[in-house]
Amino acid sequence: MTVLIVIFAVLAVGVIYGTLVKNKWGVNLDSVSCPRCNTVPPKLREPRSRQQSIWGGWTCPSCGLDVDKWGRELNPTKSRHD
Repeated sequence: MTVLIVIFAVLAVGVIYGTLVKNKWGVNLDSVSCPRCNTVPPKLREPRSRQQSIWGGWTCPSCGLDVDKWGRELNPTKSRHD
C-alpha cells in the first residue's frame, strides 16, 4: 500500500510541476491557437503522430504546423510523423 501512495505522490508532483513549467507532463486547460496563422484547433482532435497521441498537441488544418498542447510550435526534428 505504501508503494502505491509513493507512486501516486510522485505522479501528482510531476503533473503539478509539468503544468507550472509547461512541459509534456503538464495539463493545459487554456484555449490555444496556431502560433503561425492563429487558427483555433478543431474541437475533435485527431492525433497524426504517436507524440500527439501520448502527450497532446495537434496539426493546424490551415497551415500544417505541428503545435504542442501549450500552443507552441514544435521543433521539426521533434515532430516526426509515424
